[in-house]
Amino acid sequence: MHSLTNLSLKTIVKKQVKWKIKLYISSLSSLIILQSIFGFLFFSSGSGSSGYGQQNLDLNFTIYSLDMHLFLSVCWAFISAIIFTTRAYRIDDLSVISSRTSSTIANTFIIMIYSLIAVFIMASTFYLQLLAISFVKNEPFIIDNLIISPTLFMMCFSIICLFGAIGLLFGNCFKGPVFIKLLTSFFVMFAVFILIISPDSINLKGLIMLPNFMMSVCYLSVAAISFSLAIWIANKSEVSRT
Repeated sequence: MHSLTNLSLKTIVKKQVKWKIKLYISSLSSLIILQSIFGFLFFSSGSGSSGYGQQNLDLNFTIYSLDMHLFLSVCWAFISAIIFTTRAYRIDDLSVISSRTSSTIANTFIIMIYSLIAVFIMASTFYLQLLAISFVKNEPFIIDNLIISPTLFMMCFSIICLFGAIGLLFGNCFKGPVFIKLLTSFFVMFAVFILIISPDSINLKGLIMLPNFMMSVCYLSVAAISFSLAIWIANKSEVSRT
């Protein structure tokens, strides 16, 4: 029988990351299934379309982009991060030496690693969809960028990671002390109230107009704050296990 006092936090977190990256692999499988289903159901609809006609000339354009694949990945990251904080997953922490703080830190690393993998899954599904469309519909493609640029890749990663961090924070808030639960409930109700009463009060146009790299830095900064708050809340509601 080992005690938490005999091991450093770094050692405990490393053990948990190795354990959880195998334990939570089903969440990646669910993302692959979701992306595949989405690609099949919306096989040739694209994310936008336009047309042009003049005399005997009739042109129709269908735009295919990563937008909907990214949206699906973002939803997956948010929900998965919340699930990681549920009782069923916390019971699995008993399989290794852990504390609530070390478990949350390990979950932070897992979310970052899985967010990176999610970008590859998202991009692969998108390219496979385009390949299938080219064979089935036999239509010409006008390719803007064949390969995802590093800045776009970083932005996709940062967005998925951000919503994973928010999900982890949200899940930990309702597992923390009473005052944090009350504060979270108030914040959620206030946010819903603002969205219903005055949806135009939230203006993200300035953020959206930033270059991809700057947007990524902003997203990662907010993600880092969310991860830090989640770890702080976990530390406040610490329950040591041996």
